[in-house]
Amino acid sequence: WLDIGVAHVTSAPCWVIYLQVLQEAVWPGGTLPAQPRPERSAAEKKETKERCLDCLMQLLPELIADMLGSEKYRLSLETMLESLQDHQINKHLIYSICDLLLELLIPESCDVAFQKFLLQSLAKDTERNSIHM
Repeated sequence: WLDIGVAHVTSAPCWVIYLQVLQEAVWPGGTLPAQPRPERSAAEKKETKERCLDCLMQLLPELIADMLGSEKYRLSLETMLESLQDHQINKHLIYSICDLLLELLIPESCDVAFQKFLLQSLAKDTERNSIHM
């Protein structure tokens, strides 16, 4: 079940949807917003958190909730959501995901010889560009 679920969530059609949602979130209507979004009220934040928690509880199989108990399960998910409110943790999470994607897309990026070659070629390009300017 988990293997099939992960394969579906990471399939090309799903990635298209993720990128469209991201694009619409960053560039609504295809343009950058002229003004920043107004600050959400505490009630709106609380409602969003509750909806997110409900979605997470429905996403995972009931077996997990039965094993932990519904209250402990809910508390575990609340703790996870709270941890995602930390700026440093979010930055680390994004960097880790980018690192994993880079490793997946360019496997040789983990090779020390490849990294040295890349740094040397970047240094040569920088030298050439500074001479021409």
